[in-house]
Amino acid sequence: MKFKSLKVLVIALVAVFSAGLIFAATAEQYLAQGNKFLKAKQYDKAIQYYSASAKMKPTDAAYYYMGLAYYMKGKKAEALSSFQNALKVNPSNANAKKMVAKLQGGGSAAGGSKANQYLTMGHKYLKAGQYDKAIQYYNASAKTQPTYQAYQFMGTAYYKKGDKANAKIAYEKSLQLNPNNTGVRNILAKLGGGDASSEPRLSQQMGVHPLLLAGLFAGTIAVLFLF
Repeated sequence: MKFKSLKVLVIALVAVFSAGLIFAATAEQYLAQGNKFLKAKQYDKAIQYYSASAKMKPTDAAYYYMGLAYYMKGKKAEALSSFQNALKVNPSNANAKKMVAKLQGGGSAAGGSKANQYLTMGHKYLKAGQYDKAIQYYNASAKTQPTYQAYQFMGTAYYKKGDKANAKIAYEKSLQLNPNNTGVRNILAKLGGGDASSEPRLSQQMGVHPLLLAGLFAGTIAVLFLF
């Protein structure tokens, strides 16, 4: 009986020690897993893991690669926001600087000009009360060059036509690009604006990779059966 009790104690201690190692390396594990999904072009999965990594340990690498995943998906506003977050953590990240300049139109005068043309056309249709047309041009402007103005006026057009759900989404994207815009912040408050990100899974709340969590639970059950 003494030998059996000692064996159980050793197994329990190993499980606890292993869990400690898992918790210590969680952010790096999420980052590595995100890189695998990025290479496999599974961008939604990559973003999920980069986001988990950044929540546990904000690094410029997590935000930068998250930006790349968003960029490859064609979501330029989210990509720009991620690259800007990377620069907040590490202002000397040259790759993030290049992507911010590219997305803000710093390296493309033609792209910026085109975006402004779309923006101007959107204003004309907004004033004329042709909200669907306005949204079409604001969307084209944002895709050409993501700006807080394009998303702000897109939100206004959606709001005018009574589509508050899409208005909220557009205003939130505008606020991501310009967090100091108090006007948009006030509108979002009236619309009940907030972070629409989903609740993390149990494994994320505990800070454990899903596969490792499954293994840990299995080990715990095995220990219980020994009793």
